[in-house]
Amino acid sequence: MAPEIIQHTEDGRKQKKFRDRQLEKLQKSIRVKFKNQTLLLRALTHRSFVNESGKSIKDNERLEYLGDSVLALVVNEYLFRHFEDYREGKLAKIKSAIVSEASLAKIARRIDLGNFVFMGKGEEHSGGRERLSILANTLEAVIGAVFLDSGLKSSRKFVLSLIRDDIESINNLTYLRDPKTSLQEYVQKKYKERPVYQVIEERGPDHKKEFTVKLIINGREISIGEGPSKRKAEMNAARASLKKIEDGDIVI
Repeated sequence: MAPEIIQHTEDGRKQKKFRDRQLEKLQKSIRVKFKNQTLLLRALTHRSFVNESGKSIKDNERLEYLGDSVLALVVNEYLFRHFEDYREGKLAKIKSAIVSEASLAKIARRIDLGNFVFMGKGEEHSGGRERLSILANTLEAVIGAVFLDSGLKSSRKFVLSLIRDDIESINNLTYLRDPKTSLQEYVQKKYKERPVYQVIEERGPDHKKEFTVKLIINGREISIGEGPSKRKAEMNAARASLKKIEDGDIVI
């Protein structure tokens, strides 16, 4: 056998060993054992890897499409069964926050999913492993793969293991009456500290003051609020932050 062919064969074996180790490690992390390992491999394969490799392998986009539907079904069913007093509008608002790109990317980071994605070198060098869209889409693809491999019961169990706590957090954020209290409870639970409110502008005569406040969480400026008193400005800043979190516009 020619030396270059031997080297190519060795490289192929090394790649397969690395791939198999990655698949095994992820399955242990998410506590799901695939009967068909090819499904999981496909779920982790980004289009850029297919384009660069030149091999006849499939990317994860069709699995992402399926996983999106499975995720929506599981979330909707859970909300329907556990929040019997909520009308359609409230249920839709919670569901929208849970399945947003930012929320799914946050969940993907929790299970370190980005480090298991097979992607092209160009995509990786441009920060692909931390890109919200890639993280969220890969998570949906994995959900789709679990569904095809083990059915709805297993995929429901998998999805709920990832999102149940997030549903409760978002529900509390959305429906507590006082936005400052709601935000403070959320931030203290996550960072063991309170949100910081800073007056950045005070204008107008004494009888008609207008205050502008910025809200800082974990050292990051998150939102701005205005009002005729410091308290009102702080409330509006907290309300704006809650909306950003619920809509998935920011991840804190």
